[in-house]
Amino acid sequence: MSTIFNAAPTLCKIGDNLTEYLDELIEKSKSLGRILYSSVSYKTTFSDPLALLEKLNLSNQPHCYFEKATDDFSIACGEYLAHQEFSGPDRFQLAKSWSTELLKFVEQAGDTPVAGSGPTLFLTASFESGSPGQSPSSLSVFLPKWQVVHHGGEHVITLNTQISPNSHADAIQQDLNNRLNSMMGLKHEKISEQLLQPTHLGKSKENFVYEEGVNQALEEINSGKVSKIVLARQLTFDLHSTLSPFVIAHALRAKYPDCHAFSLSLPDQGTWVGASPETLARIRGLSLRTEALAGSAPRGPSAGKDAQWGKTILAREKEVREHKLVIESIHRRLSSVGVTSLHEGLPRLLRLANLQHVRTPVQGKLPDGLHPFEVLSALHPTPAMGGTPRPPALTKLAEIEKAPRGLYSGVAGWMDSRGRAEFIVPIRCGRIQEHALTLYAGAGIVDGSIPRNEKHETDWKLQAMLEVITGSPNLPE
Repeated sequence: MSTIFNAAPTLCKIGDNLTEYLDELIEKSKSLGRILYSSVSYKTTFSDPLALLEKLNLSNQPHCYFEKATDDFSIACGEYLAHQEFSGPDRFQLAKSWSTELLKFVEQAGDTPVAGSGPTLFLTASFESGSPGQSPSSLSVFLPKWQVVHHGGEHVITLNTQISPNSHADAIQQDLNNRLNSMMGLKHEKISEQLLQPTHLGKSKENFVYEEGVNQALEEINSGKVSKIVLARQLTFDLHSTLSPFVIAHALRAKYPDCHAFSLSLPDQGTWVGASPETLARIRGLSLRTEALAGSAPRGPSAGKDAQWGKTILAREKEVREHKLVIESIHRRLSSVGVTSLHEGLPRLLRLANLQHVRTPVQGKLPDGLHPFEVLSALHPTPAMGGTPRPPALTKLAEIEKAPRGLYSGVAGWMDSRGRAEFIVPIRCGRIQEHALTLYAGAGIVDGSIPRNEKHETDWKLQAMLEVITGSPNLPE
């Protein structure tokens, strides 16, 4: 005889007793002979995901945090509940298969109107796809033990728990109560004793001489093998004091509200923290939004100079060519996986505190059944991060750069069980390790690029991290 299970509670409030529901999940786990996962979402009063992460984060535990202040959206999560890693050219497809199978066995309770609430998977992928079986892997996807999301006036805490045939409902209920009390009982003013103080950085070590690398890229472009190569600098500094990624992220979200402030930590791999201006993919239902972001200029000291430099990157031949290559590639790649009704908006200036860029939004319609991870596979790496045509450009940049980029210019983001998803390109960032800080910045090299000017562009892009860490936008002498 089959067992009949009652529907999950549609609304969960803090203090609710869910033992009857949990008992049914345990019985279901027994009948299936396998592990299940419970995902319970609670609507709460105001909660700051970054503040919660700062309080709850455990040393060397994974976490993800994303915030875009102008969208009034932020999300944070921590600790693996279910986790898998992949490498190789088919890593996004493997992650899709694993994620699809996992979500079949996640039981959801509580209303989840906010994107990023309810069962949500978080993904980080390095720029390089790597080889199957390599360590560390190049893609990590996980269901966290906890997550919190804020959007507008809505705040949702989601707690995920493993359910096995040997679980006990009372023990799970007590664990839920304890975790909620820990999160809701925070005294925010006591969270951080470490304020952001200027940190002295000595001279950096670079992975290659940038202007020489630009010349090598131009030789490849002039040969006709590629039309664009994006070269990234890696500047590594010895660290003699502790840097808090959460304090840095707090400063970045205030200074760059039009960017995605982020903090991404993987066990034994350090923490990447930054403020990225680039959205790789935003998915709601069958609607997809991405963007072309290419062309950079500094902000002007006056309104007139600011407008002059902005007009220059909108109209100068080199920037127009670079931007067109990115847009054409986005259309070609998305069309190859069945995305239809592709159209772009008008190019516009994205004006940040220290830089301005040309940004063109691109929208399309997903075919039924196309998984968000398949969209990532088609888009990554974009011409704004790698080059075009993709294979020869990636081969050449790896030869010039000499060191893997890791998460810089890779992919990071989340996908909830309703198919809502958002992924960014982690740029304008640094990687914090126990005794080292590495800052990253790149520029797109096309016909007409001038090595000295391209290096200046990377200097501008380093300013965001340098200023919040050292108190000065300039590189140490």
